[in-house]
Amino acid sequence: MAYRIHASDRTAFKRCRREWDLSSRNRRNLEPVSSPGPIDLTQAVRDALAVYYFPGMWEWDRSIVSPLVHQALDRSVRGQAKAVTGDGVDDQALQETLDRGRALLNAYAAWAPTVDHFTPIRVDTDFEANISDPATPGSNLVTPAGDEVRYCDRVDLLAIDSDDAYWVIQHRLVTNGWADHDALQLDERTIAWCWAWPQFYLGMQITGTVYNEIHADAGDVGASATHPARHQQVHHRRMYARPGTVSGERLHAEGTDDFRRTLIRRGEAELAAAGADLAAEVSAAASTDLDIYPSPERGICARCSYRPPCVILNQGEDATAELSKSYRHRPPEPVQEGRLGGVTWSMNRGAAPPRWPIK
Repeated sequence: MAYRIHASDRTAFKRCRREWDLSSRNRRNLEPVSSPGPIDLTQAVRDALAVYYFPGMWEWDRSIVSPLVHQALDRSVRGQAKAVTGDGVDDQALQETLDRGRALLNAYAAWAPTVDHFTPIRVDTDFEANISDPATPGSNLVTPAGDEVRYCDRVDLLAIDSDDAYWVIQHRLVTNGWADHDALQLDERTIAWCWAWPQFYLGMQITGTVYNEIHADAGDVGASATHPARHQQVHHRRMYARPGTVSGERLHAEGTDDFRRTLIRRGEAELAAAGADLAAEVSAAASTDLDIYPSPERGICARCSYRPPCVILNQGEDATAELSKSYRHRPPEPVQEGRLGGVTWSMNRGAAPPRWPIK
């Protein structure tokens, strides 16, 4: 057996232990009975960009790829709408979200080729990585029950540049200003990607992280799509396990009012520290004598789906009735073809190609 801790578990554990205890698959594994919130345009854009950067289509003419990208956006938005509202889909809200997403993608397709100085290798890829035990060098971390601990997450995009250096890329949809550079340098999730990937794909070292920030208001809704620009061809020899010699500034950012691309190189000491921090957090989360308590704070509680039982527990009362009425056990994660636990797909071929509807 393996004790899998996902990036979302780690975030929830550090944000509020009570929320994590109620929601984590490793704990009580509860989810609200009511439908989740509004359509997540960020996820829809990520789904669309996974098609835009799909390695098998990277050298295709962009005028062919563009309709497929829009189809991916539509599938994601409509799928979320169905899950959120069942049969009662709000057609106006759905159409507004689709129009905004399409306008954004059209604008992105005109800008991205000016900064895409790389070749995509893998998109939207799940990984699992063992966590080394700091107390026993050469051994992996295990739970008190003896289960091996694995860290799990999903990388938006893995790419290689003209120096044969590998980068992990995260797509971000922003509604206000760009992220502070210090916040990006301290972003533990993408640093963990760099730390974990060489263990998932043995020996492949990651040079750094790239933050692909897209403003949610980019593009003019209703404007006709322009002919997609052709991206620059970056030639490399093969998919090496080790990068070539790379050098350059620690942080480099470029962009416009609507888009920004930020590259940050990550050093060995930085990644080693990230692994040690993760091991310490997981050791605490998996311990048998862990204390569970809330972290009341406006920004945390405002978005929390577990406020009603939390208030009851805080009053020293039994929340069983509320949990039984308003929450249910989260079902197993659906197996998706081309992902871990799904149909096997060769590591050297990337994710399974997307399925397009036949018309």
